[in-house]
Amino acid sequence: MSISRRTLVRYGVGGALVLAAGGTGLALQRTTSRAPSRPLRALDSRSFSILVAVADRIIPVGGGFPAASELQVAEAIDELLARSHPAVAAEVSQVLALLENGLAGLLFDGRPRTFTSLEPAEQDAALQAWQGSSLAIRRTAYKALHGLCAAVYYASPSIDGLVGYPGPPDYGNLAAPAPRVESAGP
Repeated sequence: MSISRRTLVRYGVGGALVLAAGGTGLALQRTTSRAPSRPLRALDSRSFSILVAVADRIIPVGGGFPAASELQVAEAIDELLARSHPAVAAEVSQVLALLENGLAGLLFDGRPRTFTSLEPAEQDAALQAWQGSSLAIRRTAYKALHGLCAAVYYASPSIDGLVGYPGPPDYGNLAAPAPRVESAGP
């Protein structure tokens, strides 16, 4: 049985429509929402929710260290981004949206679900896929997210004692002017 060109085109167009509908469904999956502890200044609520999940996976709980969400790392990054150029916050939001996207996850990593809907081990695998990706843009994006989360986490005074840092020195006595010493000259 031979298939006519018209039938082949019809099946091809039909198949493309089915794939497009499925891809759109993957791309439009809902993000698991997380509420910020204070009003957001740079990120939208979706980007914030993704960032909370990312920070908790980049800085996992253990060994007496608190979770990134306990130290409000995502809120602190939002504050930092609010003081940066608006393009920086936009780029971070774009990276987070790409990481969250189920269609992109399926195409790049074989995971058809949003990042926030994955189990912790699956989230770790997704981040490792970005870290070791053959695409430089994904590796760079991972490094940026990792650097932001780690810098904000370890800058928290709550972590100082846990890493053996006694804290910044107290320069409170330097606020008073030093007494003037007169020199006995010739």
